[in-house]
Amino acid sequence: MKLSEIIKYEVAFPKYRATGQMLQSSSTVKSQHCICYVDEDLFTLSFSAASKIIDESCAIDAIFFATSTPVFKERYHASFMADLLGLKQGIFAMDIISTARAGTDALLLADKLVNAGQYKNILLIAANVDFAAIGDENQSSGHAAMAMVISTEKGLAEISSSESFSSSFAEEFYYKGQKTVYDLRFSRSAGFKANIENAWIKTAPQNGKFGGIIINSPYARMILGIMKKSGFDTDKQLLKDNVKSMVGNTAACHALLLLISAIENCNGSVLLFDYMNGTNVISLKIKSKPDIPKLANLEFINIESYHDYLKLRKQGDFTDINYRHQEMFSSEMMMEREKGRLLYLMADECTKCHSVFLIKIARCNHCHGKEFFEKKLQRKGTVYTLTSELYFPSSFPPINMIVIDIDGGGRLTLQQTDDLYSTEENKIKIGDRVELVYRKMIENDSKPNYFWKCIKI
Repeated sequence: MKLSEIIKYEVAFPKYRATGQMLQSSSTVKSQHCICYVDEDLFTLSFSAASKIIDESCAIDAIFFATSTPVFKERYHASFMADLLGLKQGIFAMDIISTARAGTDALLLADKLVNAGQYKNILLIAANVDFAAIGDENQSSGHAAMAMVISTEKGLAEISSSESFSSSFAEEFYYKGQKTVYDLRFSRSAGFKANIENAWIKTAPQNGKFGGIIINSPYARMILGIMKKSGFDTDKQLLKDNVKSMVGNTAACHALLLLISAIENCNGSVLLFDYMNGTNVISLKIKSKPDIPKLANLEFINIESYHDYLKLRKQGDFTDINYRHQEMFSSEMMMEREKGRLLYLMADECTKCHSVFLIKIARCNHCHGKEFFEKKLQRKGTVYTLTSELYFPSSFPPINMIVIDIDGGGRLTLQQTDDLYSTEENKIKIGDRVELVYRKMIENDSKPNYFWKCIKI
């Protein structure tokens, strides 16, 4: 029987990162935490990752969205993302949320459905955007998103097997909005150790050939003795979590990022144990490497002060009793009607003079021609002119408005983003090259509102 395979994947991280020492000056732990910019959220990160692997060569017929930090209630994240990505109407879309094991839950389900012949190409998106409580920021959380396609086609890694082992016991969880923590010594033994020993006995002993073992759990040390008794060399075969040290613990997408790291850095077969109130065990056979590693040579900008960090997480003025949520001047009817242009960047090109217009017009502004054909605008261009304005309330004013000549035709006026600090690297001048990115229009919005902005490249 042909097994399902991971044929491609992408990752997305915010540009900005906070160090443990900046968050808590008394901390001796060297930690890093990727932090969303003011106009980034769960969906912008997910779109950044998923849009890079959607193309005509791969017809997506199902989409899964996994997160432990949902934005919506009574609305599907997967359906929302399917629309943003321009996938077909009525596609099978499913949310898998609630726990940090949601990412591998989704991968396990995708593997079963593809192997059963129900679907050919399933897009799996996992994302995490949450903040630790004020005063407890040094717990290793980080913001990230990843997307991968599980398919019947040949790809980077074959999913040799996938199993799940449930557990009725949980070490810590939330009940009625409050965190519940049981006795650590007892709970880790009754929960993690008992459950993962059962999973290990049923999956690992006959698989001593594995080149790498991944244990995604804060209690991983408790299984080292079992691994050694089974004949595994923990020094060579147990893979270190090099993702957490770069970006923090990314919850629902963390185990999948560890799999991506293994695909890029290991050979042979890899066995993943993802524990959270039960264990998912996934075996991968690595077949090839991506042309460009996704987790190598990542560049970040460190947040300089705790004050800037609080602004990024919308504290202070944004939580004041007198603060009013902002609402963009728009309408749902207009946004839905003009979705092809405002979201998918479909424009009209004059058949006579080849001028390109994003906004629909009756006749060409240049040659007055009345015949047009539709084309999709590219997402890169050159700065024509720019200005700094105070259009909307902003955490870091002013807002730079950039007029861009799009490659292949068309002109757009967009906000600059990722401009927390003005440096030579992000200071935009006339003639500079920029790239379009999908972001929130208003920071502390009362409704979902997204549009294109630009960053310097």
